[in-house]
Amino acid sequence: MGGALMSNKDLSHFRALRHEAESLVAEHEEHIDDVGKTEFAKVFHELTVHQIELEMQNEQLRLIQSELLVAQKNLNQFFEQAPVGYLVMDNKARILQSNHTIHDLLNYHADEFGNKHYFPQHIHSEDLIIFNARYQAFFKRPENKRIELRLQKQNGSFVRVELSGRLVHPFFKKKISTHDDAYLLVNIVDVSARKQLEEELKLAAKVFENSDEGILITDHQSRIVKVNPAFTAVTGYDADDVLGKSPTILKSHKHPPEFYREMWNKINREGSWQGEIWNRRKNGEFYLECLSVNAITDQFGRASHFIGIFSDITRRRHDEQQIETMAHYDALTDLPNRVLFNERLKHGIVRATRHKQWISVLFLDLDRFKTLNDTLGHFIGDLLLQGVAKRLKGCVRESDTVSRFGGDEFMIVLSDFEDEQTATLHTAEIAKKILSELIKAFDLSGNKFMTTASIGIAFFPKDGHSVAELMKNADTAMYHAKGLGRNNYQCYSDDMREQALTRSSLENDLRSALENQELVLYYQPIVNLQTSKTVGFEALIRWRHPKRGLIPPDLFIPIAEETGLITGIGEWVLHSACRQLKNWHGAGQSGLKMSVNLSARQFMQHDLVEIIRHILESYAIEPQYLELEITETVIMKNMNQTIKMLKSLQQLGVSISLDDFGTGYSSLTYLKQFPVNVLKIDRSFIKDILEENDDKVIVNSIIAIAEHMNIDIITEGIEQAGQADYLKIQGCQFGQGYFFAMPCVAEECLFVVKKNGGQSRDYNI
Repeated sequence: MGGALMSNKDLSHFRALRHEAESLVAEHEEHIDDVGKTEFAKVFHELTVHQIELEMQNEQLRLIQSELLVAQKNLNQFFEQAPVGYLVMDNKARILQSNHTIHDLLNYHADEFGNKHYFPQHIHSEDLIIFNARYQAFFKRPENKRIELRLQKQNGSFVRVELSGRLVHPFFKKKISTHDDAYLLVNIVDVSARKQLEEELKLAAKVFENSDEGILITDHQSRIVKVNPAFTAVTGYDADDVLGKSPTILKSHKHPPEFYREMWNKINREGSWQGEIWNRRKNGEFYLECLSVNAITDQFGRASHFIGIFSDITRRRHDEQQIETMAHYDALTDLPNRVLFNERLKHGIVRATRHKQWISVLFLDLDRFKTLNDTLGHFIGDLLLQGVAKRLKGCVRESDTVSRFGGDEFMIVLSDFEDEQTATLHTAEIAKKILSELIKAFDLSGNKFMTTASIGIAFFPKDGHSVAELMKNADTAMYHAKGLGRNNYQCYSDDMREQALTRSSLENDLRSALENQELVLYYQPIVNLQTSKTVGFEALIRWRHPKRGLIPPDLFIPIAEETGLITGIGEWVLHSACRQLKNWHGAGQSGLKMSVNLSARQFMQHDLVEIIRHILESYAIEPQYLELEITETVIMKNMNQTIKMLKSLQQLGVSISLDDFGTGYSSLTYLKQFPVNVLKIDRSFIKDILEENDDKVIVNSIIAIAEHMNIDIITEGIEQAGQADYLKIQGCQFGQGYFFAMPCVAEECLFVVKKNGGQSRDYNI
């Protein structure tokens, strides 16, 4: 029995037999001799010893069996809870055994996985071809082999795993088949995280290599260990040039030592730094870069590497500066533009308010600049503006602002005045200096030209507390200066505000004047000085304002010109004048002519000829009875277009009269180029013609030139008989003025015609 583990039942049976034997011996003790008793005693003793030995062996065996059971449970637990999935498969890839880890990985219960299921049914369809092609070779010799696959979870998602294995000979109750001498123990490891990390590392490597930004990596001692191609493209240094060296190889020495100390203090304190820095390329060229430096720490929090990422922003900064210049500076004169002027004036107001100081704002407008620009061309006009800008800057301090607002308008800010008296005196000195400088001749590409300016001045805080208010009041003062004859400066006052308000009110009322039939025509006769006969009338517009009464044209026509209302008003004048002329012709005065003024805007209308043709046809008037008056300013604006328009009008049959002749600087020069029929000598030459010899010379010269060019002459402003007699003697054909008649309404005109209808006339009426 030694060595055999007895069960509790067998051991109990052994004890019962021994007890029964002892009982039999005791029952027949009187029949057993001493020798027999001795033998029985020996036998019982040996049985007792064997029993004790058996019980001890049995206890040891039970302990061993218990340990084996524990070991078996541990092995099962290790198998089930191993950090990798385990599968036992045969050569047909049938699952014979699997552990809990693979069940959790694929979200299956133990009873739902295995049971001789085929492993390929869990493989992603795209990876089956890999498994089918490699499994048999893998099964036979799996050592040092790996297979990567995607396995499908129970929920339909996939996990990437790596398979490795070895051949084993497990003990099964029976073989799966006669060929199942060995089986494959497969280790399945989830490599999704590793694969993701690998992809991220590959992506990082691609980013590093293909980044447009330069990247350099240094060790903790600031020695360069790696650079990317963009680093070479920006700096000109190859990797071999810089590896093992300090980034100071790029140092430009444009920054003080404090700059670098502060940068590294921030990196050491916060782990990063970002900013702009000047560096030097390999060829010695400086460049500006936007740099970010980040410290990479190890597991102990110590900096192990530093990564610098930078981009060359030299061109971008240059472009930004150009954009900044374009946004804040005038391209022609390099002066601050309206935007920058507003900012500076706003800041000046804040500073002046804080320190209780005064500021002056000057609004400057060149006189008759448009005439020059249109006559001599924009190139000459631009040269003048550049010259004006240079002289204006020379008239003020460096701390003052000279700005061009556009066209021929300039704004100037003078600041830091302690009180009103200082501001007024100094600003007046500057304004006078500007006027004296501008009147000096400019050399414009070989052409000598003089100009003047009108300047309006407003003071902070007296004339306004905001940018808009100061500019508006300076502008108002400038227009007041123009109204006083130009080439002067005016300081803003409340009276100017009243005038500006009046003008604004007139503008609003004028917009409805035509619709409300408030505009009327007056007519002034044109007399033949040689025969004293009235030959026609000039139509003169008036405005019968319902509250202000009769308003002369010099007050509202400029407003109409600026607002564009003049186009509609001018067409109404043409219709009304031609309608009246038709009435006079029908009343027996068929020889009368009508003279109508054309505004600058009217004259530049592309359909002006068609409008006049339509009006003439509407009232059945012969074209020769209509005379169109244009001023010298209009005719000089765009010479090519002007000549073309004048010829078209003359082809229509109407006459062209040049009004205010002699007041411009270029009339005689260009007169031969303009197809005009009549010259109207301005009243300024007639006023003192009997006393001033110069006026006589000018008028006589104009009459002689006109006679030579076969152009008629009409003299304006005749108020005395002596003036009429003198002009008659000099050969002037026609005249008009208060001496003959005041402008009158249409109903009074026929009386004037009849009164002046004789062949001879006594001027002393």
